[in-house]
Amino acid sequence: MKNSKKQTNINVNNNVLNFFKKTNNNKISNNFYLQKLNLKRFRNHSKLNLVVPDSPVLIYGENGCGKTNILEAISLLNPGKGIRKSKAEDYLFKDPLSGDDNQLWGVNADLFTPNGIVNIGTGSKENSLNKSRNIRVNFENSTQLTVGKIFKISWVTPQMCMLFQAGMSEKRRFIDRLTSALDVSHINRIFRYEKLLRERSNIILQFQNETLWLETIEKQIAELAVSIIASRQNLIQLLNSLYEDELNSHSIIQDFPPVEIKVKGDIEDLLLKTSALNVEDSIKIDLKKLRSSGDLSFAGPHTSQIEIINRKNNKKVEISSTGEQKLMLISIILSHARMLNIQFNMAPILLLDDIVEHLDEKHKYALFLEISKHYAQSWFTSTSKDAFKIFPKNIEKIFLPKVIKNFNGYYDYQNGDT
Repeated sequence: MKNSKKQTNINVNNNVLNFFKKTNNNKISNNFYLQKLNLKRFRNHSKLNLVVPDSPVLIYGENGCGKTNILEAISLLNPGKGIRKSKAEDYLFKDPLSGDDNQLWGVNADLFTPNGIVNIGTGSKENSLNKSRNIRVNFENSTQLTVGKIFKISWVTPQMCMLFQAGMSEKRRFIDRLTSALDVSHINRIFRYEKLLRERSNIILQFQNETLWLETIEKQIAELAVSIIASRQNLIQLLNSLYEDELNSHSIIQDFPPVEIKVKGDIEDLLLKTSALNVEDSIKIDLKKLRSSGDLSFAGPHTSQIEIINRKNNKKVEISSTGEQKLMLISIILSHARMLNIQFNMAPILLLDDIVEHLDEKHKYALFLEISKHYAQSWFTSTSKDAFKIFPKNIEKIFLPKVIKNFNGYYDYQNGDT
């Protein structure tokens, strides 16, 4: 075993070894991290209480013990539907043996920020048939919009690699999630836009003579379409600027391919040539023309085409190998995290679900190095802790089955290791 460990260390390049030494001697505090995480009747966790340090956290254990459920719970503390996009009723812990019909579930966390500790919670609404979830900040009812301004969360899951082979709508949703971290109102605009599209379609298909109503709807559609596309373009511009800055300063991450994202469409082209008001007018004119013919198709953010390209070899993601696609996905998330830190001094908490699986040693080291320099907490899951022996700074390792069985779902890093 000693010879094996020595050989592994020899294979690491000098820059990596120097960084290992530096980060072991100098602890870097994170600007944003969860101090406490409490789950109640969430997925397979009847009750789970974790108290963790400001270091990266590894949740490990066999498949099915609830590791990803913890990351999903954390993701629900930010705007949106979380890493699985599940319905609120799917979060509820179900125990057929107990006969308990309690319909309440909740996630609560103490978040450390540069401005102090903030308590954030989400869960089902008491005494309500409404399936939506409640949001609270410092124990007062709040909104997802407010939470999105307090801190950011980003994630990589195994399922996300499939989005590169999925349809264009999945790619648009991915870009919109990245955009919403920049513009917290972006997702709400998309929901409103899609609702208005359905409303307009219903009026036209039912041959209702509602000219004034349609004009009002189409005016809102045009305004939202331009706002949505402009926010996407802002994201792309900032990521491109980050790439140019890192290229000029020779700080490009060598082991993860720099990625270029392009969003293409008729409205995108128009916005490059004329003002937003002129584009809105153009959309309204097109909608009015199409209305009389019953044609529901028109150019907008719902038809935008997304291209993702490896800058190193100019290869599109669709024709890249599965391994290349995973590296490109990680590259996008890491670049996005650095960009958020530059723009808002608000690096996102990263949720990295089974991310080291199927990574070779070279890219595993590179990922660990990048995460070690990240200015917010990172949460990993894995079936084993062995891959994390070479993590270049302290990482809190939590063996989840033992926490559930021996500690009744309670873990405090100050009271010993699992």
